[in-house]
Amino acid sequence: MDTRDAKQTSAHPAFNGQNNSQQKPVNSGARKSGVHQSGVQKIVISVLLLLASAVIFILPKGVTEPWVNYSAQTENTPVKPTASTVSPSTAAEKTKYRQDSQTLLAQIIAYRDRLQETRVELWGDFEYKQALLQIERGDQQYQYGEYAESVASYQSALDQLSVLESSGKSILSEAIANTASAIEETVLSTATTAIELASAMAPGNKQVQQLSQRVANLPQLIEAMQQGDKFSARSQLSAAKQAFNEAVKLDPEHKQAAAALAKTNQQITEQRFRGFMSEGFSALDKDNFVDAKAAFNRAATVYTDHPAIAQALALLETRRSQLWVTSNMARAAEFVAQEKWQRAKTVYQKLLLADSTLTDVKVKQIPVAVRADLDQRIKAIIEDPLALSASSQFRKAQQALQDASGISTPGPILKQQIATLRETLKASQTPVEIALTSNSNTEVTLFRIVKLGTFEKTSVALKPGRYIAAGTRSGYRDVRIEFTVTGQGFDAPITISCNEAI
Repeated sequence: MDTRDAKQTSAHPAFNGQNNSQQKPVNSGARKSGVHQSGVQKIVISVLLLLASAVIFILPKGVTEPWVNYSAQTENTPVKPTASTVSPSTAAEKTKYRQDSQTLLAQIIAYRDRLQETRVELWGDFEYKQALLQIERGDQQYQYGEYAESVASYQSALDQLSVLESSGKSILSEAIANTASAIEETVLSTATTAIELASAMAPGNKQVQQLSQRVANLPQLIEAMQQGDKFSARSQLSAAKQAFNEAVKLDPEHKQAAAALAKTNQQITEQRFRGFMSEGFSALDKDNFVDAKAAFNRAATVYTDHPAIAQALALLETRRSQLWVTSNMARAAEFVAQEKWQRAKTVYQKLLLADSTLTDVKVKQIPVAVRADLDQRIKAIIEDPLALSASSQFRKAQQALQDASGISTPGPILKQQIATLRETLKASQTPVEIALTSNSNTEVTLFRIVKLGTFEKTSVALKPGRYIAAGTRSGYRDVRIEFTVTGQGFDAPITISCNEAI
């Protein structure tokens, strides 16, 4: 027991066996009378206790024979005890009360010590003093020999201390809860008051120690949170993040600080996302599809599955497709204007291959395909006029000329083609004199035209075309001459002679 316990015990006779007259609220005369009465009672009680002890413990062992002689006449006469005799039952009862009192007082001391360790005077001073008064009452009752009453008083005091201890546990739990709540709500005054009480009641409690450190950091945390809120209101998110991050470092358990930091990080992330998306749409407005797609892909690194990214990429492809269609339609129109029909047809075919639903392309492709076919036929005739020597080819050429002439608004290229085609057709039907020579011994045949027989010199009128002249002579190797007749004729005659003997 420490000095404090010694002082407390000296205040209550039940703790040290002495009466403290200063604790009794009586006047000096009454106090003197009480002291005198108390002294007398103590003497009487001490004598009674000694007698009872002698009767119970000493007398049965020390007395081996009766204190008086028995006679026949007095043997059956009952002996009446004197008034000063203490019966064994009375002594045993007193012993029982004393033991009960000591047991209760031992429990009371244990409760008292625990309550003093929790600084009961800070949170339960009135109830604690009431319990001490009850103990003092029990002391007085014991001194007056009111043993049953003193035991009841001690029990009442013990019950009060037990209730007070339970109340102290609740008060400590409430102080801890109030501290945590005030920290979270950043109410410094409440947190300080609550943690001071909790620290006084349970200085060794780990939770209290942790809360005490959090309260110590609370002023700096409040300042950091206020700075973060100020920067956030100005949309200065980087500075706000730095302030909230400092608050979290000061108190990692502070939910409000953690939530503010998480919210700011989310805002920064969304700001980056919106920035990338804005770059993408800006590039898309300029039909810069490469840069637009790159920006949208950077946005996808921030939010992988964000629906806006898929929508933006779909819009990009639509815009690119539209621009591609528009561009190719313009190219096709330019080719049409230049009468480059085959190239215009190729462009329209490519467009329909990419999207068969392009109605405008389908409509414009029809006349372009017709003109491209006509253009191809005319070019083929002009490029190979000798093919007109065949009647079937000549008829096709005539049909091509008729088709071309039927176009109401021919362009300059078509007009030139029509003129060239007419000249080609005319030239294909104008015979040209071709001179032939031989050795008069060779049989000459102009395939599919005429057998010329033997001759030394001759001529034949032939339309432009490709011809084969063959010569045969007995005993000599055959000859075969291929020649092409054009509208220009030949400068020298064609010789067909078999001169190589076999």
